[in-house]
Amino acid sequence: MAAVSTAKITVTPSEFHFVKYEAQDIVDVVTELAEMLGVANPIHVIVDESTPLSKLAAEADGTSSDSTLTLRAESGALENTKRFTHFSADAARGSLGRTLLRAKDRLRSDYAEAPDDFDLSLAENAAWDTYCAGRLDRMGVKLNKQRWLYNYRNRFGFSDDGDAAFERLWSADDLSWTELIAGP
Repeated sequence: MAAVSTAKITVTPSEFHFVKYEAQDIVDVVTELAEMLGVANPIHVIVDESTPLSKLAAEADGTSSDSTLTLRAESGALENTKRFTHFSADAARGSLGRTLLRAKDRLRSDYAEAPDDFDLSLAENAAWDTYCAGRLDRMGVKLNKQRWLYNYRNRFGFSDDGDAAFERLWSADDLSWTELIAGP
């Protein structure tokens, strides 16, 4: 059963001009995710609609239950890949869900050493994405596990040891930053 979230969610911009998104659709997806993940913090989603790229970043302005979580997304991360410039709730669930989990992780003291998202190495980013995607998958968010395995292999190599490390991250629920970046 999902927890009830009391998160206050805001989206910037409130009105889109380059893509056919509605801020309320994003609020609805983030509300659903916050309830699913038990997040009650204020959440601010910033969408860069000027680029079709799909970079994501999470920030937490502190470590308390009232710290604001900021989710940054380039518009391609929320886009319907069969209908460009149009919003996809499924794509948003996967992208914003991973990002919200990162922000939630950042509230924990054992993630104090984690670099800002834009300062993560490609390997750290791939490991954290795998960890977040696995948790979302177990909660029922539709994700393509093979996509994440391929992404992980591209950073850590195509090997049995790498695949075992991927499975460890994919199936984990409560890793510290040190455990997350331990690698294959």
